[in-house]
Amino acid sequence: MTHSSKTQPELTIVMPVRNEAAHILGVLEQVFDQTLDRTRYEVLVVDGFSEDGTRDLVRSFSVDHPNVYLLDNPGFISGIARNIGVHHAAAPYVLFIDGHCRLESPELLAASLAAFQRGERCLSRPQPLAAEEGSRFQTAVSLARSSFLGHQVGSQIFADRDHHCNPLSAGCGYTRDLYLALGGIDEQFDAGEDLEFNLRVHKAGIEALHSPLFSLSYMPRSSWKALFRQLYRYGYGRALMARKHPHTTSPLAVMLGLMSLGLALLPVIGAMWTPALVLWIALAMSYTTGSLVLGAWQTRGRGDMDLALQVSSCFPAIHLGAGLGYMSGLVGGFAWRHTPSRAERQRIAAESARKAREASTTGAGADSGTGRFLS
Repeated sequence: MTHSSKTQPELTIVMPVRNEAAHILGVLEQVFDQTLDRTRYEVLVVDGFSEDGTRDLVRSFSVDHPNVYLLDNPGFISGIARNIGVHHAAAPYVLFIDGHCRLESPELLAASLAAFQRGERCLSRPQPLAAEEGSRFQTAVSLARSSFLGHQVGSQIFADRDHHCNPLSAGCGYTRDLYLALGGIDEQFDAGEDLEFNLRVHKAGIEALHSPLFSLSYMPRSSWKALFRQLYRYGYGRALMARKHPHTTSPLAVMLGLMSLGLALLPVIGAMWTPALVLWIALAMSYTTGSLVLGAWQTRGRGDMDLALQVSSCFPAIHLGAGLGYMSGLVGGFAWRHTPSRAERQRIAAESARKAREASTTGAGADSGTGRFLS
């Protein structure tokens, strides 16, 4: 990928995606509604062989936006996509934006570039959940996740003031030189890859500038199972990080994992040993009471008992998911990966290659002068 001196971008936006047809155009439109002049940035959409039309939508969008490029991600997962994007970035500064979020400020790109040009090497952003915009359950998830028991202690994802901080939980933008010097994302991580990389940023002695101007919001998970899976994967990723960096092992995470195992296993043991059943009942009642109280607190002033109960129901998904995922990650157990099976990956790659050959034969994939593609 080459640029003339007149069009050399100052900022590269890397967008890892896979099957984001429902959201990708909305995010791209928000990126190009920013106040920063379009000639000053480029967008690299790094796609894990989407099968839902995402690729066609990106190609179509790029016809009128020649600084949008589509790259292949043969590894499917987000961490690999990030490395591919940074490798192809033409700008000295890189900002990661997901394919299913909302940019909260039209100044996001301009503020990010200005911060880098002032000498910042890492940026951190709030990542709130978009309450009231989805289903009632999604509103409940947003309320639960924003509570003091709904996210990692010390996390910056709900912090909404300008300050310098540890980049661990919310680092999102880097000088390209820093990213490459630290070796990029560890591609063995299928979840929590950003945390592990940000830990290395922190160990290098670099603080992140955190600002609401950099904020992205996300839609909460739409079902209890999806929320449980999300937190299970977060927990698993944190456990992998603890295995790679033992000093990051969290006593609180271990306690949460042991509590989760207890709630899951004690009823089984209790079928053979009554004291275990008694202990499970006591734990379950205490936990349920705490969840109900916190659910009522998070919905105070709304007069909505049903919503309070839904908020309360989110806490088991959050805590059991994160706890069981963490314990599984410590012993190398079930990872609940996003990647397709090996056979499915081979089928998808072969199908993508076939389509690329057809496009090349018909000329549909050629450089039209208004958009260039690396896939």
